[in-house]
This record gives sequence, C-alpha cells and structure tokens, in this order.
Amino acid sequence: MTLHIVQFACLSDNFGVLLHDSSSNRTVSIDAPETDAVEKALQAKDWTLTDIWVTHHHADHVQGIPGLRALYPDVKITVPKAESARIGASIGKFDVEVSEGDFVKFGTTEARILETPGHTAGHIVYIFDEESLLFAD
Repeated sequence: MTLHIVQFACLSDNFGVLLHDSSSNRTVSIDAPETDAVEKALQAKDWTLTDIWVTHHHADHVQGIPGLRALYPDVKITVPKAESARIGASIGKFDVEVSEGDFVKFGTTEARILETPGHTAGHIVYIFDEESLLFAD
C-alpha cells in the first residue's frame, strides 16, 4: 500500500487532511470542515471520497459533511461514540460509532482509536501504528 497525505487550507484559518490508499483507491477526509475546500482538494488529485472520520462534534469539523454526502452518497461516516448524538443532530445519519480500542480499516491498513477527552469530552484520535501517524485534528 502507498499512503498519500494531503493537507489543504479551509475556512479562514484552518486545515483539512485527506488520506488516500493507492492500492484500494479509497480516500478518507479526517473531519469535514468545508465542503468546497474538501472537494477542491479531491479534484486536484482526481480522488473520490469514500470515508469521513470525525474526531469531535464542533461545527468546523462536521459542517462540510452534508454537502459532501450530497456529492458522494456512498461515503461512509465514522464518528466518536461519545459524541454521536451531538454529531447526528448536526449532520443526520452516520454509519459507524467508534470508541477506545476500536479499529477502522482503510485499504490494507487500519487506524486504532484512542479517546482523548480535553478539547471536547468525547474527542478521539486516529492512530496508524505501523506508519507512526496520528491524526488528532
């Protein structure tokens, strides 16, 4: 597997992150701060969004999800279980709830979930142990 990571500007002073697995052709957005910025970054690489992994419920991390779901109706949305009610109230349906010790699959690799309350009570991070990567957004 070749993992590609793209960071891009969004909103007025934030960044978004896309992960792309070339072997499976899957693309994950870590959170979805802004529909247009995520879509522009996807188009620049000619990637199709397959997954959104949410770290916490704040608007600047989820407000782009409804627009991205309209563009990519099959996108799989993963949210922290401890914040799923708040996120669901904001974005509507999602597909998977995760909590401490769970794993999410991405192409041929997986990320481990670690609960990191502090920024919000239910904040999580995605850890790729084999690649020594952590996405905390």
